[in-house]
Amino acid sequence: MSERRLDPNLQISVLMLAKNKEKYLGQAALSVLEDRGVQLVLIEPGSIDDSRKICEKFKRERTGQVSLITKSDKSASEGLNNGLNVARGSIVGVLNGDDVYLPGALGHVSNYFMRNPQVDVLLACGFLINENSGKWKFVLPSKISKKALGLGQHGSLTFFHQGMFYRKDKFPKVRFNPGNRINWDKEFLIELWTQGARFGYCDIPVAIFRLNNDSITSRGFSKASLDANTAELDRLLQFDSNSFFAPILGLFFRISKAFFLARHTLKIHTSSFQMSETISENQ
Repeated sequence: MSERRLDPNLQISVLMLAKNKEKYLGQAALSVLEDRGVQLVLIEPGSIDDSRKICEKFKRERTGQVSLITKSDKSASEGLNNGLNVARGSIVGVLNGDDVYLPGALGHVSNYFMRNPQVDVLLACGFLINENSGKWKFVLPSKISKKALGLGQHGSLTFFHQGMFYRKDKFPKVRFNPGNRINWDKEFLIELWTQGARFGYCDIPVAIFRLNNDSITSRGFSKASLDANTAELDRLLQFDSNSFFAPILGLFFRISKAFFLARHTLKIHTSSFQMSETISENQ
């Protein structure tokens, strides 16, 4: 993929959580830097491996394109807020230092926002790879609504933050909650929704989410902490996710998601087959 300069009026800033990501950080950063119109904000508050050295190397070699934040923080959310303070792009995305964008992904994102000026938040597709089991799955984001957000614990919401991009200039006061260590990305999505953000969806896969022993997930938190987090999100949404009908509604959403995923998969296979037939006929 050639290094194509994106529209300067739609410059993208990618915030990358780089703490203790030495093994993957180089690949993750290069997947962002393939387009020179993209600013990479590396957030490295203090690692026990060589992540800081890798970040400093990228900053030296890509002067003006790479920003490095070394300020200590108490959570990923606080670090991301530090990154937002130096993000210059009108479009912002977030990528973990052990994840990766697919080739050409940010070009697709830029083109999408140019073609759809009415959209404030883009939710795109991607792949989740479990490096412990070797299994992978395709992630198709859910259509955002109050019920989809509120019934997340019942399986209504598929959210792929590696594939989320939003217009920062339209929501300059929206920030990550530094106190939320469990579902900071979902809370940020809820904040955008409550601020009236208009959502768009793209069925082109843009990123790979690596699930490994160092991944940031809700695993390892006590039930009390998870319940408290759910209650806080319910308060923000003004929604009762523990109502009697919530599990039934959640089942409806899961069935709907399975249907749309199956239809999307069939569409991809059909398109691939038609392309193969066309190539064979032309040979």
